[in-house]
Amino acid sequence: MSKIKSYKDVRQFTTHSLGLNDYESWLITFKNKLIKLIVETRKKNDLSQSDLANMLSTTQSVVSRMESGNSKNITIDYLFKVISILGISPKKMLKIAA
Repeated sequence: MSKIKSYKDVRQFTTHSLGLNDYESWLITFKNKLIKLIVETRKKNDLSQSDLANMLSTTQSVVSRMESGNSKNITIDYLFKVISILGISPKKMLKIAA
């Protein structure tokens, strides 16, 4: 039986185990942070997924997939659109990128 390898952070896992370069690893982490910011802001503003979907002219299921990270079709550009609609400041968004 082989030993399960542990990693100290997401970057180490994505580069060593998945073979991604540093930029690809950073992009995945950044995208996940944006999604977390979106979910927190939506909940703080007492918006349901359906409310957000209406604001985006889409369906609740699209918002659900976006928030769960289970959609390959959710781009950084789309996340920026959601952030803009929720009124999140660019300064706050860029702060999480650092």
